[in-house]
Amino acid sequence: MPIYPMELDDWLESPAGQRLRQAEHVVAAEPLRRVFGCQLLQVGAWGRADEFIGMAGTARRAVCAEQPAPGVGFLAEDWQLPVASHSVDAVLLPHTLERSSEPHQLLRECERVLTGGGRLIVLGFNPWSVLGMRRLLTRGAWPPTIDQLYSERRLRDWLSLLNFDVTTRARYFPAFAESGERVRHRGRRLPGYYGGYLLVAIKRVHAVTPLRRLWQRPERIPTGLAEPTTRSRL
Repeated sequence: MPIYPMELDDWLESPAGQRLRQAEHVVAAEPLRRVFGCQLLQVGAWGRADEFIGMAGTARRAVCAEQPAPGVGFLAEDWQLPVASHSVDAVLLPHTLERSSEPHQLLRECERVLTGGGRLIVLGFNPWSVLGMRRLLTRGAWPPTIDQLYSERRLRDWLSLLNFDVTTRARYFPAFAESGERVRHRGRRLPGYYGGYLLVAIKRVHAVTPLRRLWQRPERIPTGLAEPTTRSRL
């Protein structure tokens, strides 16, 4: 097991953590503003409790986490949410998959609680980025508590199997951000230039065609011919 040099909250307040949070606040702002309805659920604490959910347009918002913290609405395991099925309009996962012991089950829970057409918003780290390489060199200690990184392509495959369509993709937190324009321009061509990605996926809605009752008499189709009467038979 890796030994983390500091707690996650302390790291998020460090200069590197603050730059990351600022970048994530910018990239998540527009997708969250497009969320409407009654309920938004954030699974997993990441920075201040209202850092993301405060930007959403839903009537009610809540943060669920495994440990108590200011602003956390209720405590639960992320893979076993005490939330009714088909009751949430949007779910936000800020690096929650990377810290979960059951990432596949977490995604299944998200699919279960979301309404048809509901949105799943995921923030993740690019394992092939400079940030991902730094994590390997520090044996998982940077950022702290991040147990596993999942590529954008892998997450897309998981979501496709779980009845989701990815509609939005954004990348953020570039390497060499403080370098000159020439270095940044060349770096953008590299697959690992951006340290983080955001995906928005919509839960598919399957249309249900009601079946006609078996005992329902079919409608008579007019043929243009009158039925014979008693008088016409004589």
